[in-house]
Amino acid sequence: MGVKFSSIVMVLLVCFIAKISFESATASNKMDPSHMNDRSPASIDQSYHDHLNKR
Repeated sequence: MGVKFSSIVMVLLVCFIAKISFESATASNKMDPSHMNDRSPASIDQSYHDHLNKR
């Protein structure tokens, strides 16, 4: 009895997806303050709004 290579690949893929799902389900949802920043609008957005307001 031989095991097909595609069967092994499918089992590994399912295990990988299950591992990722488990890790994301058990992860803490705390946001690090260093990753949160209040960004101003991009300069191209400001230029676009200025262009629309000139019309």
